[in-house]
Amino acid sequence: MNNIIEFIKKNGNPFETLELDMTADKKEIKSQYKDLARKYHPDKNLNTKEIFIKIQKAYEFIVNNLADIHKYVEHQKFRQQENSKMSNEQKQYAEDLKRREQFAEKQRQQDEVVKQMKVNEEMTRLEEQRKFEENEKKQKQEKLIQFELQNQDLYKRLNTIKIKWAKDQLYTSDLLSLLFKNYGAIQEIKIKDNKRKATITFHTTEAASNAVIQSNSGFLKVKHFMKEEKRQQVQKQLQTEKEQINRNDQNVYNLSTDTLNRISHFYNKDSKIKEGLDELKREQERLKLINQIYEEELNK
Repeated sequence: MNNIIEFIKKNGNPFETLELDMTADKKEIKSQYKDLARKYHPDKNLNTKEIFIKIQKAYEFIVNNLADIHKYVEHQKFRQQENSKMSNEQKQYAEDLKRREQFAEKQRQQDEVVKQMKVNEEMTRLEEQRKFEENEKKQKQEKLIQFELQNQDLYKRLNTIKIKWAKDQLYTSDLLSLLFKNYGAIQEIKIKDNKRKATITFHTTEAASNAVIQSNSGFLKVKHFMKEEKRQQVQKQLQTEKEQINRNDQNVYNLSTDTLNRISHFYNKDSKIKEGLDELKREQERLKLINQIYEEELNK
């Protein structure tokens, strides 16, 4: 049957060309072809050559495919009969089913949009929370650096030790560095003019304390630059202020999820989330209108 359909698409209905019904038999076809061939033969009129060729082509196709054409006609009749048997109620049911499928598809698309929006919103919230925490961490580091700079003189005194040795001994900066470098990184060594006293400043208070505890011997007397009572007082004060900075930072990390959500929402009130929610709202209104039309059609 495909060749029949293709011929009709390309050349038109051959029975219409021969001015016949598709149920015509072979005798009717042959008789009609002879009449038309005589009427449009190019020997009588040159202007009818194309019509004659078309008639001839249609006749040859019908004769060669008559059995298939009759089957095709029967098939078309059967389809028409089946369609005519379908009651109005069945047609309505088919149309209703189609509308329901379309509505279900729209609902599925809407659910996908909602799901994607929630994922995007959560990702944005987490990203803003990360940025918020990074900013707080950066501020904490800046506060600690500022604190260290403001108190660098006190830290230098805490990190410094005093050394004294006997008259018959001689210590140079290189020798002192060799003796004390194992306790920690040395920032500075100063030897007094009388050559019997020196100060060593470490980079950390811990290194200075280790040097005092472990390096006293018969040749060297080592002690802290500051008196013990004053040193402990300064250490306690600096430690308290440093803990306060850390405590304030920790309070930020202990914020509730609800508070962090509100912070993220404030930071993102003009972001793409708002645009996405507006788009979702428009989609919901559109689906609502489609549903309303669908219900009106069912109630007709």
